Amino acid sequence: MQNQKIITATLQFLKIYAPYCTHALTLQTNLSTYNVTKAKMELLNELAIRNTRFFVRRLATTAYGNGATRKTHTLHPLVITTIEGTLNNYDKNKTLHTHIALGNILTPQSHIKTEEELIKTIKTNWLATEIGVADIVVKKINSNDWINYITKELYEGNVDCVDWTNTHIPYKALLN
Repeated sequence: MQNQKIITATLQFLKIYAPYCTHALTLQTNLSTYNVTKAKMELLNELAIRNTRFFVRRLATTAYGNGATRKTHTLHPLVITTIEGTLNNYDKNKTLHTHIALGNILTPQSHIKTEEELIKTIKTNWLATEIGVADIVVKKINSNDWINYITKELYEGNVDCVDWTNTHIPYKALLN
């Protein structure tokens, strides 16, 4: 019952910001989950969170320069992050991966001006992490469907799949 309340509240909260997201990212890692123990899975999840933080910081700095660290409430991408795959340790082909709903990125203040530049920046910065692999998908979005998709592990009992550490919602993003 408690998990259901958490799931409902999380989805309600994230869906408020979904209309402000313009891009869907799936970033695969080299972190295999096959046959790992619960303790090892926690370590892999922490590694994924740490590398996603590195990626988001580099993406924000590429887009907004030093303003991304000095004025995070205005000059920062809107980033809703989930880490998926921690429930699957039985499939040899599965790895942990990050899903991101991204917004406030192709703005007049951003140094990234085109879709092509954005995709190149995402690929370059994800591959610069210690866990990133070239299996990267970037798509334009305009609905709540992506939030529903990236939170699907909530329904499977993984209430920790939303990576709140790497979720950024700058208020300026909500004004555009």
